[in-house]
Amino acid sequence: MLPATAALTFLVALSLLGIGILWRWTRLDAIESIAYGAVFGVVMGSTALVPLASWLGLTVPLVVGLGLASAVAGLILLAHPTRTPRSPGAAVGWIAAAVLAAFVVRWALLCASALTVDASGLRAGHIHIWGDWSQHLGDVTSFAYGDNFPPTHPRFTGHPLSYHYLTSVTVAAMVRLGMSPLAALPLHSFVFLCWLTLALFAFARRLSQDSSSAALATVLFLIGGGLGWWLSVRDALATPHFWQALWADPWNRSVQEAANFRWKDIVFAYLVPQRAVLYGLPIGLLASTLLLEGGRGGGWRPFVIAGIATGLLPLAHLGTMLALALITPFLVLLFPRRGWVAYFALWAALAVPVFLMQQGGGGGALHHIHWKVGWIAKPDPWWWFWLKNLGLFAPWFLWALLDRDTVPRTNARFLWAFMPIFVIANLVVFQPWDWDNTKVFLFWYLAGCVLVAASVVRWGRRGLAAKVASGIAVATMLFSGVLAHLDQVLGRDRLVMLTPQELKLAEVVREKTPPHALFLAGLQHNHPVPMLAGRRVVMSYTGWMWSQGIESTQREIDVKDMYALTPDGLAELEAFGVDDVVIGPWERDHFHPDERAFARAFRKIIDLPPYAVYEVRPAK
Repeated sequence: MLPATAALTFLVALSLLGIGILWRWTRLDAIESIAYGAVFGVVMGSTALVPLASWLGLTVPLVVGLGLASAVAGLILLAHPTRTPRSPGAAVGWIAAAVLAAFVVRWALLCASALTVDASGLRAGHIHIWGDWSQHLGDVTSFAYGDNFPPTHPRFTGHPLSYHYLTSVTVAAMVRLGMSPLAALPLHSFVFLCWLTLALFAFARRLSQDSSSAALATVLFLIGGGLGWWLSVRDALATPHFWQALWADPWNRSVQEAANFRWKDIVFAYLVPQRAVLYGLPIGLLASTLLLEGGRGGGWRPFVIAGIATGLLPLAHLGTMLALALITPFLVLLFPRRGWVAYFALWAALAVPVFLMQQGGGGGALHHIHWKVGWIAKPDPWWWFWLKNLGLFAPWFLWALLDRDTVPRTNARFLWAFMPIFVIANLVVFQPWDWDNTKVFLFWYLAGCVLVAASVVRWGRRGLAAKVASGIAVATMLFSGVLAHLDQVLGRDRLVMLTPQELKLAEVVREKTPPHALFLAGLQHNHPVPMLAGRRVVMSYTGWMWSQGIESTQREIDVKDMYALTPDGLAELEAFGVDDVVIGPWERDHFHPDERAFARAFRKIIDLPPYAVYEVRPAK
């Protein structure tokens, strides 16, 4: 309990600085200052940790000292008298408060089930947690246990860590304060899911000028989906017991994907597995809100703070930086002001050096930008793909976009700047994996949710018949998301990430090998050594290499040679500087190493059946 309290105190301390800056130097109201400022402060503090830990190491005194300095600075800013006028915000009614409270409960239940340990080992609460959190745990433990500062790629030795890793730096600091990575990661996700939900509400509230509309926009964004729910209902109707069948299998991803439903639930496709969104989206909303204020004539200060916030995105979330790069040129055209010079100058000054360092001087995954007209719509016609993936949301969105009274005129003009994303991302793919375009589609979708929610609420106030019709329409927009959440709550996707033996192996590796030891290990995504021991490996899961723009074909051949102990393999062990070699079930099934040859040539330092670890040269 004490380590968790210390970790939460650290997060609050960092948050205070961001809240203080926004409260002291912007016109944002209290909800906006807290929702955006908390994430802004943690992003600033975690960014500062990277050079500080590279110099001093990620130590407890450093973490505590940074937290204390941030808290003191934040409290001074909050205590300083200010005459900055606040932008008026709609009152938070009981409906909005109830919606926000319900999400807090949902996030608590979700994160409590994210990672659990029982007799079968470490279990993930959803297939996307099983697939993605092994990488996040690997980053966290490489920082906390492997002293990976300055950061290099822990799963592809010698390569820069081009993935946006800032959330993992924050969690590593929580681990240094005494938490287990298996507890720190879900706790961090819970806290920032709550901040993100409040940020979504604050953004929608400002643009719609209505608390109920903002609450509905938040629900649509987090739970909304297309017509995929019909597949579940259809299959249940084909049985004699509809409700039992629907309860037994509310959401079948394989059936959904086979029918080309590719716009996935926001929570399980992005917010939970792709944890960088928890930093990127609130920072993007903060920057967008400040740019709206500056565009309305708010002076230079909103542009300056927005430029600083956007400049922090290379380590926080590259998808958000790309989305803002697509949005802001249209904002310049719609809101021409001199302050844009300061915004772009600060963004470039802060982001470009970090981005080039992070990508090793190149463009990383952005080298794979290519034309793909229609995105991933095929084999469906483009129009049908989007209609079925969005459902009634699509026609209602078009109506709300063209209705001049949906939101105040200036805000509508602002939201129009988000619309070109839809066109651009349906023509150009920005990363190796086509589906990753969804990271920029998110901002277009959020703008659509604001417009649809405002239109639905206005329509529903016309009378009982309008309320019923609006309610039915919204239910169809939400039913897919509800079924996906029900499927997770019922535990349909609880998958084993690590067996008890693999958990033990990670623990023993941490005890018996130095932090900078380099391992040769199997290429499965959930290998215990890179995932939980925090040790670097020559190469890991090939799918991650490809999606991050890393050419790994030759490296995979080298790994196979090293396990075969060929003459080339022995030379490569030396060339890569490998310290230890793991032989376990995956390695035996895929590489077929001659274990007798390993035993003759090297000293076995860990014997934990079915795993063995050989020291191929003295530890550094």
